[in-house]
Amino acid sequence: MTCYQRHAGWLFESLGLEYEKANRARLDTAIREVLGVAEGAQCPEVWSAIKALTPAERDDLPSRVAEVL
Repeated sequence: MTCYQRHAGWLFESLGLEYEKANRARLDTAIREVLGVAEGAQCPEVWSAIKALTPAERDDLPSRVAEVL
């Protein structure tokens, strides 16, 4: 479910979240909603959507995710 998050420490840090199971699940749900990735999508699909973001979109991702959290 959250295998891509090992590469997203910057996101946890910017949101002030600890890297723990409950937060990983919450963040996964929020990221999928913000990026429009289906709930049943596999981890590589979510990570690909994150990597496809422009630098500006990536910088804006924490604030967009925070609104959903």
